[in-house]
Parts: sequence; C-alpha cells; structure tokens
Amino acid sequence: MWMERTYNPSVLTETALRYAKAFKNRAGIETFAFKINASYLQGIDWRSNTRLDQNTNDKKTANPAFPTLNGMNNVAFDGWNKYGDDALAGSNTVSLTGLIIDGKPNQTLTVARTGYWETDLVNPKIDNLKLDASLHYRLGTNTEISYSYRYGKMDGVFQRGNKIQLDNVVVQNHKLEVKGSNFTVRAYVSKENTGDSYNVKPLADNLDLYSGGSNNVWGAKFKTELQNQLIKGIDLAKAGQIARQTADKGRVEPGTQAFEDLKNTIIKINNWDIKSSTIPNAPATGGAALIQKSTIYHLEGQWDLSKKIKVFDLLVGGDARVYEITPDGNNFVDFNRPIESRNYPLEDGTFGKNIYYKKVGGFAQATKTFFEDKLKLFTSVRGDYNPEYDPKFTPRLAAVYTVNKIHNFRFTFQEGYRYPAIFEALSYVNNGRVKRVGSLSYINDGLGYRDNSYTQVSVNAFNATVKAAGNTDVAALANRNLLQAGDLPVARPEKITSFEVGYKSILFDNKLVIDFDAYSNLYDGFLGQVQVFVPIGTTLETDAAVLAMIDRNRDATVATATTAASKGQERYRVYTNAKNTYHSYGSTLGLTYNFYKKYTVSGNANYNIIASNAEADIFVTGFNTPKWSTNISLGNREMIKNVGFNVIYKWQEAFLWESPLVTGNISVINNVDAQVNLRIPTYKATFKLGGTNVLNNRYIQYAGGPTIGGMYYLALTVDGI
Repeated sequence: MWMERTYNPSVLTETALRYAKAFKNRAGIETFAFKINASYLQGIDWRSNTRLDQNTNDKKTANPAFPTLNGMNNVAFDGWNKYGDDALAGSNTVSLTGLIIDGKPNQTLTVARTGYWETDLVNPKIDNLKLDASLHYRLGTNTEISYSYRYGKMDGVFQRGNKIQLDNVVVQNHKLEVKGSNFTVRAYVSKENTGDSYNVKPLADNLDLYSGGSNNVWGAKFKTELQNQLIKGIDLAKAGQIARQTADKGRVEPGTQAFEDLKNTIIKINNWDIKSSTIPNAPATGGAALIQKSTIYHLEGQWDLSKKIKVFDLLVGGDARVYEITPDGNNFVDFNRPIESRNYPLEDGTFGKNIYYKKVGGFAQATKTFFEDKLKLFTSVRGDYNPEYDPKFTPRLAAVYTVNKIHNFRFTFQEGYRYPAIFEALSYVNNGRVKRVGSLSYINDGLGYRDNSYTQVSVNAFNATVKAAGNTDVAALANRNLLQAGDLPVARPEKITSFEVGYKSILFDNKLVIDFDAYSNLYDGFLGQVQVFVPIGTTLETDAAVLAMIDRNRDATVATATTAASKGQERYRVYTNAKNTYHSYGSTLGLTYNFYKKYTVSGNANYNIIASNAEADIFVTGFNTPKWSTNISLGNREMIKNVGFNVIYKWQEAFLWESPLVTGNISVINNVDAQVNLRIPTYKATFKLGGTNVLNNRYIQYAGGPTIGGMYYLALTVDGI
C-alpha cells in the first residue's frame, strides 16, 4: 500500500488551565462556587495521501475490455485521496465512443477527469480553542442551581460522505441545571456556525471545470489527441497519458499563484453547482463554501421515586429536543420553495424559512433485588415520538447475579430505535452531477428517485455491456433487462434487538480480574446511502428511460446516426433503509493480573463480525470493523518511589472499509504505546513522558483517512496552586 512517508516531524502543543473557588456563608457552608477552564491546541495534523486506485480496469465502472491500463496509467483512475476524478460514483467521467483501438473500430473508453490530490486542497494545520465557565449556587441543603457556558473554535479536516476542511468553526453551549436529592432538570441550547469551512469535492470539481473546461469540451480534446496517438501506433496506456496532458492544458496546477487565486475564489462561493441561466440570483460559478448555522434546544429531567414507592426503586424521566436549521442552499433547503430554485438565494439573500426537526420521549426504570441482594433485576421501557414517524416504544430487561461475592453473571435484553439524524433525514445537496438527498418522503416529491429510478449497480452493468457492443441504441434496448428498478422503501427508524451475556470476577486474593461478554444484535431497517439514476421526462421501462441510462459524452437532446434524442438522467445518492435484516455478533475477553508487587499485566481480545445475507442489498452496510483486535499492557504505577510506567502493544487484523467516499482494504495494524510518569509531591506536579506508536509504524485507520505515525509527548501537570 502506498502511503505518504516524506513529511517532516512537527510540534503539537496543548496548554490547559483550570481555576475553581468556593465561597462560604456565615454558617461556614459553601453556598456559591465558580469554575473556569481554558485550553488551546495547535499543530500539524496527519495527512491523507494514500494514492491507491479504487476503480481499477477490471471494474465495470472502468474499462474491463482493456486490462493493460493499470495503476497511474488507468484513464479511469479514481484515487483514494483524490477528488474531481470520482469515476467509481459515476461522476466526473466522459465516455469516448467511436474509437479505433488495436485496429478494432467503434470502441468505447471511460475516462475520468484529472482531479486534485487532497494534500493540495486542505491545510494540515490545526488550531483549536476551548473555553468554559460555570456558576453554582446552593439553595438550602439538598438543591443546587448551576449555569455553564462553553465555547469552542476548531480547525481541521473532517471525513463524512465527503472531506470537509473545517476553518473557524464555532460551537457554543449554554446549560442551566437544577439538581436536588432525588431529581435533576437540565436545559441546553447549543449553537453551531461552520465559519470559513469548505467541501473538498466541489472545490476539486470546480477547479477542473473553470480552468480545464466542461466535461464535453475536455472530453473532445482528450478524444482527438488519443485517436491521433493511437493512429501513430502508440500503445493505449501511453496514448492516454499524452491525451490527458493535452486536454489539461490551461488547467490550474497546484503550487502556482493561479491555482491559489482560483481556489480562494471558489471556497468563498456559497453554491456547489454551476449556475443555471433560468434561475434568478444564482451565482455565475460553482463554489465550495460550507455554510451551516444550526441551533439545538434540549430539555431533560429525571425523578427518583424510590423513597415513595419503597417496594422497588423507580426512576422516571423525559426529554424533548428541537433542531433548528438555517437553509444554506447546499446542505439544507426550504422544501416549501419550488424544486428548481431551492439551492439558490431569494432577493433578501436568504434561502427561505428555517427547518425544524423534533423529538420527545420519556422512560420509567424499576430496579429490585432478591435473595439477599444476590440477584438484581432491572426493567425499563422508553417511548419516543418524532412527528415525521410513528411513535416507538423500547423495552429493556437486565439481571446481575452474584455468587459468593466474587462471581458476577449478567444478562441484558433490549430493543432500541434510532431516528435518522439531521443529515440523514433532511439533506438536499446539489453537488453537481450527483445530488445527495435525505430520507423523508416529501423530499422525493417531484423528483422520483424513490419509485422511478434504476440502481447504480445495474446501470454500471448495463453500460459495460452496451459499451462492449458499440454503445448504440440498438445495443441498449437489447440489454434493457440488466436495468433494475430502485424501488426504495419509505424511510423509517432503524431498529436493533440486542442480547448480551457477561461474567466478571476477581480471583486469587484480588490478583486476577476476569471480564468476559458476548453479544448478538439484529438490525432491521439499517440506514445507508444508495445511488440511483432517474430518467428525465419519462418513466421506467419505456424505451426513452433505457436510452437515458446510456453513458455518452454528448448533448443528450441531439439525435445522431446511431442514437435517438434523450433528455438524459438525474443522479441521486439517497439515504434509505436496507431491505435485508442484519445479524452482528461478537465477544470480548479481558484479563488483568497483578503478578509481582505493583507490577500488572493485562490484555483483551475482541471479536466482531456481521453475517452475510443470501441476497445482495441495495447498498453496502459499511460494518467497517476488524474481525479480531487485541492489546496487551505491562505496567507499574510506582516501580520506584514516585515513578511509574506503562507499555501497551496493540494489534488489529486487516479488513475491508466501505463508504460512499472511499472503499478499500485496511492493512494490519501493529504499534506500541509507552509512558513514564514522575510525581513531585513537594510541588504538586507530575511529569509524563511517552508516545503513541513509538516505533513509528505508518498505518491508516480507515479508507480515505490520514497516514498516522508516531506521536511523542512531554506533559506537565501542576495541581492545587
């Protein structure tokens, strides 16, 4: 696996301060207190620069008829950490038809735009500030009221469905709490503003489109030069390289002032798509700015009724939450506005009315002990309601049984529901050729992706066959049976049914600790993303719908000698529920042994797996968990007076990481962490010297993620000044 290994070591610093003070009344009782915390972190983050191809020529989305195009010579190259070359998703590609390759006429080649590496698009510097303060006042003997405020500013790189450069993101949180001997009530308000952040994919897309021309223009230049080189007898791989160089002439290149100037223009434009001339107030060019402003209002409380009930312990509680989102035209829109203008501002500069997403719930939990407190039973039920879905009720039953005060057995059964998160429910991203949309039914109104679409997998298979047969209408209609309807289900909350058993004990005069558990989970309605293709202006099964799926680099409305006129297709990446039920299971064993004086050795092993289903689902589940992982540690908190140490070895087996952004294999991880600490009681100080991955073995934790090496630190903590 190719990973970046050339960047120099850098310094990461973090400074934190805490000050607290309490005040007493005349009776000597502490009635008022305050606390202040501040921390600042700055440094250079790990870089994501794995230059693997996830769209090799054996794939249907590339050029399986031409296996000699490999690695960097693959004209449909789709790099792990490259953007603007998104061939695997069906974006940023051109289909070159009518080529003469190896003496064979009427050949078709899929070519991806060149794109840009992530290291040229993001800033690895991180600069994070956190502040918080709280006031506490005691009302009487058992009741306390408090208020706290938290402020955070962060920079960095964030990976979700796309890579995001976070820049001057500000999060503020207010909390008011009243706490008594048997009750607690809390109210939160949390506000977020993404500041100067931007999305890396539309940045790369628009850099290519502005300076390298539209896909049609760029593809025509590539095709002409490719054919010229092939006629000269140049092999296909080399001809592809020369054709790309020719087509890319005029394209801004990293390291130049023209590149920086264009990049700085694009990241400040609050629209990711090229302007439609029919939309008023739309920007003239596509941008990449990520402008999100949201507020969360949350109220929760719980009341312990155990002293009143007496027969058993009873705890009841409830919560309510409201998300308020300001439409930004890129991630969230006002759905009351017409479809064609949702992503563009009104005359007043806004994008319409704010969006609200709500939830309310409550629970009751009863606890009872039996057999001289050897058996403890827990039972609870929770109800939740989101106006977008039906009410949901979730039971839970747990038991802990103790034998001889040292053998503890536990069992848990529970059901749970998860409502789609804000982005899963309400997103409406107009990201060029592929629009990303949430799961709520009314988003589909007028778009048709749920019940008038073909799956991306079937379209890829269809086009691979049609291209091999000359990419004509006749070939397309003859292979229409390869197209499969999306038929996406109406979105609903995820459901999990979970069983867990466990055992914990302390043996041999408190020298050995054993902790074991095993679980089994059933997921129903697993939420994920599926990409579908909607034929424009027609319905499925018609000839027009079939022809609209053909991958061609031409004006879709113009007929040619071998192709009919077509309005083309719209592409959507949709949050929806899986059609299959998924079963995951696993176990963990942890051991800790105090073998000599204060020397302790410990370790754990984890096993996790998700069972496969007989039939493929509409999207990959993205379990993204290694089957086996383990760690072993050796330590002594005080091997000599005031000096302690700990060494940990971590191992994780290789596994497949699947996501809409990047899919690829993660290699085995082996690394060692170590720390030595020195306490100086006289000065109430502690020094810590250590490192994570001290042998500097480079590895990645997830596909598309950064290459991680060694990190070494020296920390000083002074307490009680």
